[in-house]
Amino acid sequence: MNAEPFPYPRARHLTIAGCLTLVTLATAVIYACHSNPFTMVLFLGLGSTLLATAVILFAWTVWKDLRAQLDGIATKQFAPGDIIFRPGDPADHVFVITKGQVEAVYADPAKGDVILARLGPEEYFGETAILSHQPRQITARAVDAVEVLAIARADFLRLYSTLPRLRYRLEAQQAHRTTLARHAGLTT
Repeated sequence: MNAEPFPYPRARHLTIAGCLTLVTLATAVIYACHSNPFTMVLFLGLGSTLLATAVILFAWTVWKDLRAQLDGIATKQFAPGDIIFRPGDPADHVFVITKGQVEAVYADPAKGDVILARLGPEEYFGETAILSHQPRQITARAVDAVEVLAIARADFLRLYSTLPRLRYRLEAQQAHRTTLARHAGLTT
């Protein structure tokens, strides 16, 4: 399962903020090396203006990043028995359970509904289809009143591609789930 690459969308803004800060530093060095009224005006006027601009640009970039992250996560609630997703549904979210329990159910033509797992708070599901670029293969059903954080596909893939510890944990969980499915006699 390979992660999709995600270039940082505001790299240009951070580069500009960094360059403005370097120019500000250059005005300070010029003033320190050649103290005269001209370099003092250069440092105090131009340097402070450039530094303020860099700080504002950097703060704006951080705010946009935080806003984008918050927009990619939504809280959803499900009543007992509600279907969160079914086989064939598009894989557009990963879900993290904050309250309640969710069953992972496989509809086997010969055996009927087979409960693969029962997941509770702080556990996640829905990542398999996203990482395999396949539609959903199982049904996720609320056992009781369930509250989840739904993380959008693009945000999840961005995290997966940039956080090695998360990637390692997910791959270990995938291996464990595959083993459970094989022991249950299911094909994955």
